[in-house]
Amino acid sequence: MKQIPSDLLSVIVETHGYALLDWTRSIPIPGDPDFPVFQLPEHKLAYSKERGYPITLAARNVAGQLPLLFVQLESFDLARHQAETPVWATPSKYIPETDEERIAHELGFDEGWEDAEPGCIFICDERFSVFWRAAYERKRFGLTTFGTDSLYPVSLGKPALEALKDILKKWPR
Repeated sequence: MKQIPSDLLSVIVETHGYALLDWTRSIPIPGDPDFPVFQLPEHKLAYSKERGYPITLAARNVAGQLPLLFVQLESFDLARHQAETPVWATPSKYIPETDEERIAHELGFDEGWEDAEPGCIFICDERFSVFWRAAYERKRFGLTTFGTDSLYPVSLGKPALEALKDILKKWPR
């Protein structure tokens, strides 16, 4: 697991901030009485049934403390995505110039679907170990916002599962 430079961590904390524990829920769904759900505030997620929400995770060591999990949420229009079948964009070599480019580059958040629009980034510390262990075991979790009756299922692919595996080894149970 890579170490995040302390100056960049300060920028991320100031710009994006930490997740709050009260954003996590456990709800019953068919076949799973304790399905893990992130219920984000509207300023973090403008939820719509017409959009997809790719999530990227990055685990990083932090000097003098337990590692942190960085969560990036993007979105795209589902109908347009299906009709236009965009490609997976991997950035070519570049030198990040802005703080947002530095953050994206350092955390590996600068690749993804061509049509994805930036959403938010937030940081999870070891207090979220129960939530992320539940998501890791299921290879998925739910995403919603306060006041929304819809639940968006987030499947965790190999990169996300690897990030979780790395960090969960270091977080206390």
